[in-house]
Amino acid sequence: MKRILSLGLALIVVSAGLLSLSACSSSSGEEAKEPTTVPAVYTESAVTVEKSSEEVLKYFNTILNNVKAEKPRMYYRFEKNVPNDSLKVTKVGQEEADVDSSLSAINDAAKAVKDLMLENIKENSGELAFGADNTDVLLVQGESFASKLTADDVKYATMTEVGDKYFITIEFDDITEEDAKEVLSKAFNLRDKADILNSEEFAKTKAYLELKDYSVVYSGCRIKATVNRLTNQIETVEYFKVANVTASATGKGTFEAHGDLSILFTLEDKSYYEMYWENEDPTSPLETTTAAPVVEATMTETAAAAQ
Repeated sequence: MKRILSLGLALIVVSAGLLSLSACSSSSGEEAKEPTTVPAVYTESAVTVEKSSEEVLKYFNTILNNVKAEKPRMYYRFEKNVPNDSLKVTKVGQEEADVDSSLSAINDAAKAVKDLMLENIKENSGELAFGADNTDVLLVQGESFASKLTADDVKYATMTEVGDKYFITIEFDDITEEDAKEVLSKAFNLRDKADILNSEEFAKTKAYLELKDYSVVYSGCRIKATVNRLTNQIETVEYFKVANVTASATGKGTFEAHGDLSILFTLEDKSYYEMYWENEDPTSPLETTTAAPVVEATMTETAAAAQ
């Protein structure tokens, strides 16, 4: 028994010696240095910011409207699309039924007509220099504001924090054309019906169809934004508006024999923006300090209200 204990102690002594040699050899004869302590950096990963839709929207409105006031450098891209599987031409009163076999040819042709209508508006992109007026580019185009949304206008609004970013998501309920004038117009572009019926896009179809009227239900509309939470400056914002359209028309030319028709389709409308807040001109420094206290005050107030 004593022999076993002695052997065990010997192994421990040898192991300790090997570890000591190993430590010495790795330090090239120098004494091992104490590890330096790195100060902790504040980051949080995928943590939901506990704020109501009302608080999130108040913050979102402030920082987005500030884009129109401060005019950062901006990249923008607009896209419009009508998925082929959403396009359907039927006889009036048969909108919910399968397509009549007599209309197969006109349904095939409708896809080409749709592409003709969207030919020059499928995608449009560009850039604005720092300080350039963005009123006619950033939604709501032509207005001095970018958003006036309230909690009553949306399904919900959430804000998630990841590192030094806030990610804001705003979702809307399905909404009729009439109600959209009071709701979506606070953050989206909505064209007047008379303007659309007389638009350049529909003018291209006059040889085939006489468009009389249409109705719209907006479904799945949303806004997503990325914000630098350290500066309270919005970095990206993306709008997605989906319009489910039912139009009434009369066939003309080769389609005349079909008479009155209903045309159903979905129009997907996307607008995307990137904001760059650093002025590239060293002789003209960025002047955004006046708006920052307003946003910070807003965040302080909303945090207090949530407690």
